[in-house]
Amino acid sequence: MLTKLRMGLTACMAMLGSAVALPAMAASPADPTARQQQLEDIAAFRQQFLAIDRSYTPRARHAAERRLSALERDAGRLRASAFNVEICRLAALADNGHTTCYVRGDAAGLSFSSLGGEFYVLRAATAHADLLGARLLAIDGRSMSRVRRTVRSLAGGVPAHRDLTGASILSRPGVLHDLGIAHRPEAATYRLQLPDGQVVERQLAIESPADWSSFQPDHESWASQEPTVPFRWRDAADIDAIVIQLRQNMDRGDRRIAAFLEEADNARAQLGRRNVVLDMRWNPGGNFLQTRDFLLGWPQRLPEPGRFYVLIGPTTFSAGIASVAYLKQAGGDRVTLIGEPVGDRLMFFAENNRPVRLPHSGIVLVPALQRDDFKDGCRHYDDCLVVLAQPGAPHGTPPDKAAELDAVFGRRPLQVSSLAPDVAAPWTMQTYRAGRDPAMEAIAHAAGAVSPAAGK
Repeated sequence: MLTKLRMGLTACMAMLGSAVALPAMAASPADPTARQQQLEDIAAFRQQFLAIDRSYTPRARHAAERRLSALERDAGRLRASAFNVEICRLAALADNGHTTCYVRGDAAGLSFSSLGGEFYVLRAATAHADLLGARLLAIDGRSMSRVRRTVRSLAGGVPAHRDLTGASILSRPGVLHDLGIAHRPEAATYRLQLPDGQVVERQLAIESPADWSSFQPDHESWASQEPTVPFRWRDAADIDAIVIQLRQNMDRGDRRIAAFLEEADNARAQLGRRNVVLDMRWNPGGNFLQTRDFLLGWPQRLPEPGRFYVLIGPTTFSAGIASVAYLKQAGGDRVTLIGEPVGDRLMFFAENNRPVRLPHSGIVLVPALQRDDFKDGCRHYDDCLVVLAQPGAPHGTPPDKAAELDAVFGRRPLQVSSLAPDVAAPWTMQTYRAGRDPAMEAIAHAAGAVSPAAGK
């Protein structure tokens, strides 16, 4: 989580460990060359990934080994794409959001996004622009409950994070075929509900369109504007606040995130605003050490009764979650969380920026090597990232890196009971299309704002 930026347990483990079948196999006998290459990839997966990823529970590791043995027996009979799918399913058994496996596959000219628990077409090849804004209802006759459950088997973590990862799979017929959803690897039939309510079916084949179109809402809330700007702020006099948006938790080029926060808060003081709105909904992570000390000291800079309203959601991930937790730990009841649950649990494994590439298939995986415990301050573990470990306690960071981190940053354990929203304010397609911001509306309602700018 320090350097990586990225775009339910028991029942889920049972599903992933047993109910999920192996990928579809080719009808032909095993090809000797393909068999040898897949066996070598399996060996690399076992030695360079499975053996070092710390997030697997004993039960999950046993399930992975059992299915890896089955994969060895079938080596050479699996299509390359089906082999990729099963490797990623094995990685997903860790049930850890940072344990990553990248699924490859060509798309059918659509791009789906998860919004309000549903999947919508927010980008499409220009030839299919009439589908923009449509809600996905089924694929090749498979219901969305089945599709969602199956696609979630390709990633670990909380369901919302699995859906964010799985959204990119829905437009890839080959992967859907390997998952047992699409009937053919080269095309799939999508059943969609258009924005006007009309239900249509469209068979889409894999293509490489030159022109794309994006869904355009009727209006655009401030939170959605300037999507390439990493961090920015604005005045919000109607709620006696400034609004700060962090779309990443790390420096970009010569822009320093800590200096930006300092400048924004100085502007707040000059404007005389009592409150701060910190929008972390599109913050997938980066390096929490670049903001940690500022966040820990921020409540002391904000005179009471000033409050922090922190906007969170499923894309709040990794260092984004850590930053929210540090502010909540420092500010206590003065920090109100608004929006949707964050994209991970309060304890997960991360801390690795060295991907593993399997030699023949080229499948890329990222193992998770150290524990991040935001709930109990790493009091009960000896494998935590050193800057999160208790002072003087054992940790899981390699000695050479630990010495530098300890000397430069010191240890600041995290302990928050929950990061669940105090006020639920989820995005829906209706609010997105209308350019409304439900979280800002919730703040405006709490503050009694009547300005037309409220909720924007």
